[in-house]
Amino acid sequence: MPGLIPASAVIKPAQPRESPLGLTLRALLRRRSSRIAMIVLGVIILVGLLAPFIAPYDPAAQPDIVALKDLPPSLSHPFGTDPYSRDVLSRVIYGARLSLTIGILATIVSLTLGVAYGAVAGYIGGMLDAIMMRILDAFLSIPRLLLMLGVLVAWPHLSIGALVLFLGLTGWFGLSRIVRGQVLALKHAEFVTAAQALGASRRRILARHLLPNLVSPIAVAATLGVAHVIVLEAGLSYLGIGVPQPLASWGNIIQDGADQVARLWWMSLFPGLFMVSTVMMLNILGEALRDVYERRS
Repeated sequence: MPGLIPASAVIKPAQPRESPLGLTLRALLRRRSSRIAMIVLGVIILVGLLAPFIAPYDPAAQPDIVALKDLPPSLSHPFGTDPYSRDVLSRVIYGARLSLTIGILATIVSLTLGVAYGAVAGYIGGMLDAIMMRILDAFLSIPRLLLMLGVLVAWPHLSIGALVLFLGLTGWFGLSRIVRGQVLALKHAEFVTAAQALGASRRRILARHLLPNLVSPIAVAATLGVAHVIVLEAGLSYLGIGVPQPLASWGNIIQDGADQVARLWWMSLFPGLFMVSTVMMLNILGEALRDVYERRS
């Protein structure tokens, strides 16, 4: 009929584009292993956050150093007690809170330094890039664990904040190389050239155009970095130079029963299971993120 607009001529509204974060989350949820990893990590994080409400006892309380020490798992103490009569279940729950907090905060410090250092070196280039990379090579030539052992033996009574800072300051070297390589690959792209032609400053180009395109590799590095810091902190606490007593971390819970592993097996088993589960789930999530990033690239 005259005057009617054909259906083919009707302009349909444009569908909103999904954000990179939404696309990544959707891709992760399609994988069964990623879903399991996120559920397990969510439960462990929730246990840590709700530690004051779900822990049956005070993790530092020593109610009866004679009658209640070294008790095996029972209804009143599901994870047993340690040589100081402290409830191991309560200490494992609080240990989840402390170990995760140290891992996340130290990784944030490492990410901040590594991303800033690598982005500046890669974008500016030239002589500054060469000098910054030689400095980085010097840092990488020092074994991280050996450096940490030397410093922590010299200053054995570091606070939790100082320990977080120290773990973060020694963990950004590898990430800075990754960020530098990505920035070198992107800085001559068309969208960067267009931004330069429009008069955008270097700071704006880095912050608004380059760094948002590095979210995927940074997320992978962050996930694997948290797992690495948790293991590193547990090892240092096991050696007695990490988290100080009577604070509970998975490492120093294991260390409390290290000299009698065969008899006090529950002190190694339960915190070890929590730590291994957390690290395994973080690694599964990190590998899934890496695979999603490589497919998208």
